[in-house]
Amino acid sequence: MKSYLKGLLTVTLLGSAVACGNFLTAGETSTDPNRPVVAGTPQYFVGVQSNIWASYTGDMSRVTGMWAQHFTGVLQQYGATNLYQINEQTTNGAEVQLFLGGGLVDARKEQASAIAANDTLFLGIAQVQEAMLMGLAADVFGNITYTHALKNEVNPPLDPQLAVYDSLQVLLSKAIVNMGASSSSNVGPGDADLVYGGDAASWIALAHTLKARFYMHTAEARGGPAYASALTEAQLGITGSRGADYTTNFSGNPGEQNMWYQFDVVQRAGYLTPGHFLDSLMAARGDPRRSDYFALAGAPPAATDISDARLAPKYNNAIVSAVENLLIWAEAAQRGGNNALGLTQLNAARALTGRSTPLVGLTGNALLTEILTEKYISDFQLGVEAWKDYKRTCFPNLTPTVSGGAIPGRWFYDAGERQTNTNIPAAGTGINGYRTESDPQNATADGVGGACKAGA
Repeated sequence: MKSYLKGLLTVTLLGSAVACGNFLTAGETSTDPNRPVVAGTPQYFVGVQSNIWASYTGDMSRVTGMWAQHFTGVLQQYGATNLYQINEQTTNGAEVQLFLGGGLVDARKEQASAIAANDTLFLGIAQVQEAMLMGLAADVFGNITYTHALKNEVNPPLDPQLAVYDSLQVLLSKAIVNMGASSSSNVGPGDADLVYGGDAASWIALAHTLKARFYMHTAEARGGPAYASALTEAQLGITGSRGADYTTNFSGNPGEQNMWYQFDVVQRAGYLTPGHFLDSLMAARGDPRRSDYFALAGAPPAATDISDARLAPKYNNAIVSAVENLLIWAEAAQRGGNNALGLTQLNAARALTGRSTPLVGLTGNALLTEILTEKYISDFQLGVEAWKDYKRTCFPNLTPTVSGGAIPGRWFYDAGERQTNTNIPAAGTGINGYRTESDPQNATADGVGGACKAGA
């Protein structure tokens, strides 16, 4: 059997991914070869667009959201995962999802089709989509097959996680140039783009925020230069309006529904409950977003579920937002010693979430603590970012759900990929272990300080 990541099989996303499995259907096993359909650039774009929404708001977000204590796993496999009882089956299928149908395979075909049409706008947008997929893969798996992916090699090597982030920075820089070019042949995805309508300026801002995000993901390992680069990119990223966010765009029709609705209402009601730590933190701060995030009941009111508004079939989650960008800007500035700029951008982020009264006088660790707290809360339902920030900073200084345990630092590779690629060792060993290259162990927590309770 060939490695999943080196085959050229095209698979398509069936509607939106099914909650808990995010299932994909293989094109060669679900289409009639006697009635071939030749996909064009817009068709590839739609498949990749759908897969990005499913990947960022599906099981990857739920599992990492548990580990960041935004949620508590209660029933069946989610109860076990909440207690860090994980193996290859816990996350099996996620790697395939990012590479096959609507994944890297189709993103590359989309790019080839755009090049053939001399459409550099479409090419750049497809490159941003590739970066979103492969960035997520590096986030959760660490080292991944990237530069050797899709080459039909036997046992392709894996690129180190930091090298993948570096490659994505180069790719995004190329994308920004391509999207900024003027040409009569630049058509882009147009109405097929259900978020930005093919608008070049919006995609360019998104690309800069992604660059800032990925620099932050390397900052624990690389320190000041990574924060400085994140600051540069954030200043060019998504700012000023929640309408500029990159979000999902679910119609609410069957097969096109909010992933959290599919999971929490349709298929797995009661498997997840709100995390007590997050709810208590928001209550103590009087955070007005608490009633937006959660359904509240009792006296004093406690969170019982995700709010009805966020569980609506048509609710659209932000995947990359102005709030995130402003908070990256704030943290990177503060880390570089510019407390005044950090406070200004923190207040700008707060204003976008409805809190117009600015904070004043914060500097140093007090300012850093407030920025990190704000980002932890703002990453609700975007679990990978909350989890990545926790691993980078040990903030908030979470108490593991298992006494003496450690919050998991990575996902295991898909079992099928390990079985067909000898460069991947057994689960729990080597590069298939419990930490990734970008996340050296923390002795202390950032901000308020103190020993890191999980040593994570």
